Amino acid sequence: MADEVALVELFELAAASSRGIGAYRPGPLPFVTSAAANNGVVGYVTPLAGDRVFAGPAICVSALGQASLHLGRFLPKGNGGDSLTVLLPRQDAGLGPLDLVGLAAAFNLLHRWRFSYGRKCSLARLAPLALPADLPPVAPLWLAGTAMADAVTRRLGRLAGAE
Repeated sequence: MADEVALVELFELAAASSRGIGAYRPGPLPFVTSAAANNGVVGYVTPLAGDRVFAGPAICVSALGQASLHLGRFLPKGNGGDSLTVLLPRQDAGLGPLDLVGLAAAFNLLHRWRFSYGRKCSLARLAPLALPADLPPVAPLWLAGTAMADAVTRRLGRLAGAE
């Protein structure tokens, strides 16, 4: 379709390479898994030799097809059947962090249903997928949400001070 763009045109698809979280000592890097909570982060670890550490901004797609955005350095789970795939923005795509928020959300809405415990996500299964070419701008929504959260925080602070 002309109104879609292939994932491989926007991103370099990369397989994660690491061990299970039990193999790591505590450290500074978020360890990203297929967990749905906390953006997939289940702990902070010190990487081991041979691990593939990624630098964001990048999108991680879990084995079950959940896309999450990671802005800094992170270590995605890369062993066994629950390995993650990392979508690294291509330089010529001109994607900023807020563009990636929109693309991750679009991926979750359009493609998450394709993956399950019986049909896990992989490089080969991701490569033919596409996303809408023209997404609405995320920045106004992001700014409105931030302003709302700030207003609630201020209000709660005033209520707490009234006690």
